[in-house]
Amino acid sequence: MGYMRSVVWITILLIGGNAIAQKTKRPEQPFSAKMVVLPTVETLEQLTDITAVAVVTDSVRGGLFRYSEDTLVNQGTTFRAKALGKGSWMRIFDPIGGIRVSWFGAIANGKDNAAPAIQAAIDEAVKLKSQVLFSAGVYFIPANASLHLPANSFLKGVNMSATQITTDSVYSDAAPALIKSSGDNIHLEDIGFSGGRPIAPDQRSVSQKGRYSILNISFDIEKANDIVIKRCAFQDAFGRAVLYRASNITISDCEFRRIGRYNVDFAALDGAISNFARDKCSNVIIENNRFENIGTHCFSSYKVEFLQIKNNVLKNISGIGIANQECGHVEITANTLQNTGDNGIDLQRCSQVVISHNFFENAGDKHAGGAGSAAAIFFGDDYGYGKADNTVISNNFIKGTFVYSPQKDMAKAYQNCGIYLIDASHIKVVNNSIQQIGVPEYTSNHSLSLEDGNGIMIINTAKGQSSDILVEGNTLTEVKTNAIYINGQSREIKVKNNYISTFGTNGIFMRAIGTNLYSQLSGNTIIDGKNIFRNKVAADIYIDAQNAWITNFSITDNQMRNNKRSNYQTRYDTVFTTHGIYFTADGFGKFNNLIVANNQLHGHMVDEIGFSDAISEYSVVKDKYFPLVSFNNNYAGSTDDNPHVIIPGYNQAKKPRIISESYDDKVPDYGNYSAGSIIRNIYPASGVYGWVAVTSGFAAAKKWQPLQNYQAGETVYVDSDVFRCIKAGSSGKLAPKAGDKAIPDNEVEWEYMGKRALFKKMTLQELR
Repeated sequence: MGYMRSVVWITILLIGGNAIAQKTKRPEQPFSAKMVVLPTVETLEQLTDITAVAVVTDSVRGGLFRYSEDTLVNQGTTFRAKALGKGSWMRIFDPIGGIRVSWFGAIANGKDNAAPAIQAAIDEAVKLKSQVLFSAGVYFIPANASLHLPANSFLKGVNMSATQITTDSVYSDAAPALIKSSGDNIHLEDIGFSGGRPIAPDQRSVSQKGRYSILNISFDIEKANDIVIKRCAFQDAFGRAVLYRASNITISDCEFRRIGRYNVDFAALDGAISNFARDKCSNVIIENNRFENIGTHCFSSYKVEFLQIKNNVLKNISGIGIANQECGHVEITANTLQNTGDNGIDLQRCSQVVISHNFFENAGDKHAGGAGSAAAIFFGDDYGYGKADNTVISNNFIKGTFVYSPQKDMAKAYQNCGIYLIDASHIKVVNNSIQQIGVPEYTSNHSLSLEDGNGIMIINTAKGQSSDILVEGNTLTEVKTNAIYINGQSREIKVKNNYISTFGTNGIFMRAIGTNLYSQLSGNTIIDGKNIFRNKVAADIYIDAQNAWITNFSITDNQMRNNKRSNYQTRYDTVFTTHGIYFTADGFGKFNNLIVANNQLHGHMVDEIGFSDAISEYSVVKDKYFPLVSFNNNYAGSTDDNPHVIIPGYNQAKKPRIISESYDDKVPDYGNYSAGSIIRNIYPASGVYGWVAVTSGFAAAKKWQPLQNYQAGETVYVDSDVFRCIKAGSSGKLAPKAGDKAIPDNEVEWEYMGKRALFKKMTLQELR
């Protein structure tokens, strides 16, 4: 050939008739050699001319070779010089360009065992700090074998569809992971991996067992560092796709399909990506991946610090979509979750978390065995073991399939609950959109579970409490039960500026057990409650004290509207809430330092502001009988009505003593007034500027008369007792007497309203 004296040495490889120019480093000394063209590496091993440069034209294992005195061979980059009985033939290549598994005899036909050849390529590449390159095809690894990736392994294929590594469906408990790594700096790109599990027609995994796990990253040994998995596919594993114990790990632009046992109880924690029960993990990024038909939990993260889960798509997950325990500095953003059997996102005992800009569709349909809350977002600690705090949940879109019509059969997919907080503190739930929440089936007269149909839930365990929670700026529409549900030992709960429309039972339900201090409900718009279960009481705001003190509590500046319908007996689209604001108690209920002011309420069927019989002056302040004086400036009325000040408990026979101030043009002839309440005269005349109630009771201006026609709603008094007509007709000859039930009077039926309220005129000076 002569001497090659150019600055760049050009080597011509004749492979399959194609000439490939490869730039390599210039030799230190000029050389001359004869070129020998050979068809296979087997003929290369029989070559005896050690001065020759051999060109092997085999399209799979071919290349350029020279003789070396080195006797170590790997049957990929070096081959024995068999005919010489010593030395080897060494492949001439640039390690920067990578090492091909085909050089070592890996056949990508999906049948022949490629494991030894691939492993040899990996080991050699690690020595040379080179990549392992896979051509297109299917590389088969038998069930009793696995590939080991030592530190500094870099595997790269053509793309996740063209290059695949697969195994068969044989399974045993002792079967290893398809790939096991140990050490730092592991890099996988553009390869598809299959656990060999058969595929059902519906594209979910079938019951036959395949390889339990595909990739094991230092899961049972000391943690690894610097792991990158990009543009890979993982599918058809019996249990898990990726197990890891690592820091600085990135999994991006990958696809996960048919991983784990779908639609089973949580006895086995299958899933796509998991470090469960392995600590010391940190700086984990999972982004731009797609997950579909995953058994149990799609992600499982345990004690991970600095965890980012972004821009992933999760679809058809049998259990929890994203499950995290005791993690800190977590960011879960811009993910799409569709159809999860339990919670879409679940964080137990986590801190410093941002959950934002995610899209949920039926992410929590309770189809997984033993599913609990089945919420789109679950945050807190439902075991009572530790704290969960410092979290922002914002700008998420949560949508189910609930509709207000009878459903005979359970829907295949729905959103059981929206956002669920338990034993959580220092939380902001802001600017989320939540709609169509609840199991569509509701032929019974109650919800199917505590969580069924609640938009936002805040509760606590027997050991814990929730505190400092802000729920603000959320939109909640078409929820089956309660738009916002708060229950338990909660403090510093602020529910502000939310828009709530079309809910099945209560707009905001708040139950205090033990104590509820320093909470606020303000600036909310609550409209069009439906009371689909025909409860005796269904309110826009429902407050319940169960053996509890509710103190330093305010309900202010809310707007509540429910248009009246004439038919209260049918449940479909015609039944609306009974009260705007309702207070009740079980056991004892103590309301102290309570402010209900500047609210606008209209169109509720029983009362704008009402109380159960369990609320009395004793429930307000024990043994002091001090009246509630802070129900101020609450107004009713619409565009078709004159506005008027709301008298709390106006239509009730009993209520706690509440001193109110209102306006009228005559002495009251209807309604429940407490002693001390003032009615200002809007048309003062003859020195009468108002009236004051001198006794507590129900107002009535007309005395009962025999043989008189009465309309429903009219009130009459008999001596000091007041009765309200609940069935129109003509009265009899004997006056009605006080009683607990409907009181017959010829054609009329009366309801006993208690003692008569008496009023005294007030002068301008007295009003001042």
